[in-house]
Amino acid sequence: MKSDSIFFPGYTAGEDAYHEIEAVCAPFGTKAVVIGGKTAMEKTKDYLLEATKESSVKITDFIWYKGEAAFEYAEELQQMPAVKEADMVFCVGGGKAIDCAKLVADHLKKPYFTFPTIASTCACISALGIYYHTNHVFRDFFRVERPPMHVFISTKVIAEAPEVYLWAGIGDGMSKETEVKFSARDKEEELTLSEQAGVALSSCCTEPLLKYGIQAMDDCKLNRPSKAIEEVALNIFINTGMVSNMVDSHKYNTNLAHALFNSMTMLHQIEERHLHGEVVSYGTLVLLTLDKQYDQLERFYKFYKGMKLPTKLADLEVSVEELDPVLEAAVKKYDLDYIPYEITPAMIKAAILELEEFNQKAMA
Repeated sequence: MKSDSIFFPGYTAGEDAYHEIEAVCAPFGTKAVVIGGKTAMEKTKDYLLEATKESSVKITDFIWYKGEAAFEYAEELQQMPAVKEADMVFCVGGGKAIDCAKLVADHLKKPYFTFPTIASTCACISALGIYYHTNHVFRDFFRVERPPMHVFISTKVIAEAPEVYLWAGIGDGMSKETEVKFSARDKEEELTLSEQAGVALSSCCTEPLLKYGIQAMDDCKLNRPSKAIEEVALNIFINTGMVSNMVDSHKYNTNLAHALFNSMTMLHQIEERHLHGEVVSYGTLVLLTLDKQYDQLERFYKFYKGMKLPTKLADLEVSVEELDPVLEAAVKKYDLDYIPYEITPAMIKAAILELEEFNQKAMA
């Protein structure tokens, strides 16, 4: 009988989270190499060096990940002497930087630790990564062997980051419960223990965002660490990330909201000017409309308006005339492999048009 292994990462959250590096990382060795984004490393370098000043764990180098979560860049990074010689990898930055760095660690079989600098995705705790071609077009998903050993969440660093990333992270987080429960609908008898737990945990992914989202945005604009920022960051990183780790990513972790984003990257305005979580948040409204979850649609719509998240095509600079190739691509994405009923391009387009009408009526 096939055996399955489930790994659970730990986490530390707070203004001084980095000061726990010695206690958490020392058992894994003494040499850590940092791989991350340029801005992320600039913002965290002093904090990391100060936190490790009296530690047995020493940072040997800070290496840029080359700006894209691409398989080719991961292969280049893993050939660097500082990376080869390190006992562990510190993955620092946003989703793409962390996804690229954790792939390097996975290939080299090194323990890795994540230091998210923006609360935009759950990449810092998830074993699942989203990978792109070097020209920034979506390529594929890949699940590394295990999630990070530990996540260090500095609310000070998150509060000092541009609020647009927190905004996009909230938008991305709003998709989790809707997509997971839609994907797993009528599959209760097929779910493993881990998948059952993941589906159940997805129920915890929406309410913290509704409760703390607007206050967290206000605090982030003032670069002020707060309870609201911590609650939202923990929800984006831990709640949604653990759901991703516990459900089968090829079955129940994604659905129409992400299929729309992944296909919309073919549009230059999306690829150039709109963030992942921003577009995914819109796709969540499309899914709620398509599935006729109108009560939830009204709740989300009201929250989106307060958050200034997109609710209609114009918010993404997309026209109806551009939709057909996008929707043809969307239904072919693996995101829609597990659905409770068939979804066609025509159905998605009808839901989008219905959502456009909903916007018009709501504004009347």
